[in-house]
Amino acid sequence: MNIQVNDIDDITIVTIDGMITIGSDHKLAKTFKEQIARERHRIVLDMTRVKYIDSLGIGQIAGGYTALDEVDGQLVLARTNDKIKELLRLTGLQNHIKTYDTVEEAIQAL
Repeated sequence: MNIQVNDIDDITIVTIDGMITIGSDHKLAKTFKEQIARERHRIVLDMTRVKYIDSLGIGQIAGGYTALDEVDGQLVLARTNDKIKELLRLTGLQNHIKTYDTVEEAIQAL
């Protein structure tokens, strides 16, 4: 999995390319910690290139949401496919983490 981080004003766009799985060395969780340390508390996860996500990946997203919530931050997802939306629904995360069709819509929501 590759992660690219870009800042647009006070919003950070985290673009994920690949699979968010048990084999991804908690890269996403580390990215959340790094952004919080940089005081970047409004994050959009661009999920366009996510090919697969397992329970550990959902756990990393949930952990990022919780860590940001603790610092009054926000996490939203953009360009999620139907499988990711279904996983969010099954885990109850759709009640906490909003999803948007485009990165632009996600930025506007923050």
